[in-house]
Amino acid sequence: MSDSVSYSILDTVKETCGLFSQYELTKGELARAEELADKLENHKITVSVIGQFKRGKSTLVNAILGDKILPVGIVPVTAVVTSVEYGEKAAAVHFDNGIIKEIGFDEMSYYINEQENHDNRLAVSQVCLYCPSDFLKDGMTFVDTPGVGSVHQKNSDAAYSYVKESDAVIFMLSVDSPINQIEIDFLENAKEFASKFYFAVNKIDSIDQSDLEDYLSYCKDLLSKLMEVKEVQLFPVSAKNNIGVEKLKNTISNDCRTTVQQIIEESAKLKMRDIVASALSQIVLYRTALGMTHVEFDAKFAEMESFFEEIKAGAVQFAESFPGNARMLESHMNDIKHRLSAKVSELFGIEYHYNISEVDFFRGGKVTDDGGRDLRESFAAAVDCVCSELKDTLMAIFMHREENTYKVARRINDLNRLVRKLVKLRNQLAE
Repeated sequence: MSDSVSYSILDTVKETCGLFSQYELTKGELARAEELADKLENHKITVSVIGQFKRGKSTLVNAILGDKILPVGIVPVTAVVTSVEYGEKAAAVHFDNGIIKEIGFDEMSYYINEQENHDNRLAVSQVCLYCPSDFLKDGMTFVDTPGVGSVHQKNSDAAYSYVKESDAVIFMLSVDSPINQIEIDFLENAKEFASKFYFAVNKIDSIDQSDLEDYLSYCKDLLSKLMEVKEVQLFPVSAKNNIGVEKLKNTISNDCRTTVQQIIEESAKLKMRDIVASALSQIVLYRTALGMTHVEFDAKFAEMESFFEEIKAGAVQFAESFPGNARMLESHMNDIKHRLSAKVSELFGIEYHYNISEVDFFRGGKVTDDGGRDLRESFAAAVDCVCSELKDTLMAIFMHREENTYKVARRINDLNRLVRKLVKLRNQLAE
């Protein structure tokens, strides 16, 4: 991939990271901006296959990679986002609570398949695969997403959510169905985040040539209007029979060699608009929350205190079952962070972001008679610290029982200054 870096958007992203790092309210936006900076600096590109359910997305991914690594079927199969990167063949499941589990490819359907993991009851955040395909050699992350529009709402939610991570998109259509409103709505959403689109029209082997030409002409006209461009890149394929796939694959590979930085930069600009809008929305919610009376604040902080005690008691009980298992304790800590974030949102109407760990931090503890480690005390202390830090942060954010008028005025002025900077940035990104 190209080594040249245009520092205009990168500087903007880094400056915004510095701005967000000064405020607890924007920790979530800070994490997203830092990911963008990393992509820009290291030329990382994410290409996602998206579209309505049963358009053949997983089959196309297999055809492009030259390896049947994803399960396919006659009913909606993909229940969770599945990413593929270059490497020796391996698979790992990432769960919402932070656990990462290595699995065999023969176990994959249990986590990916809608029939086996119905409505993602296993709380899988993502399945990550590694494949030694030449298509992935330049550092691309290739992603298969659940289809939108089926009866499984969680699948649609996962697909919409992951669009925000995409730089380029293979948008799947099919000759057995005209472009419908579900696909149009999804495409309109994808345009807000991805800068490059490849339109794959699947199942071309199922109709005759004249009908295919009529369908492709229809698609070109409609998609050009929807994308507001003179012409779109349209790729007629049969993913099942590997017809037309090579042309699509070669086009994407060539773009990743020649224009990858341009794609990433344009995508980063689109994503920064969303990040800034998210930060401004957070501030609106925060200002609304500040309008609560002292009585309301007291009640909500009392409920938060009660929740802290519930969390601590549960942590002690959990540690009794896994006194020396650092990995299990760390995963439970991540689950605690998720629950605390959800509680803050429920009580105060703002998002509170934690960095979720993927490695254990509990290597201390007492040495047991058998030479192992008893981590119960260190785990309880870590949980207590997380709760205390969150309480102090909430007290500071909402200036609860703050009697120093200077501190109150200073915080309000800082917030107003942040809003002005964000509005200015939003206007710059719109140019």
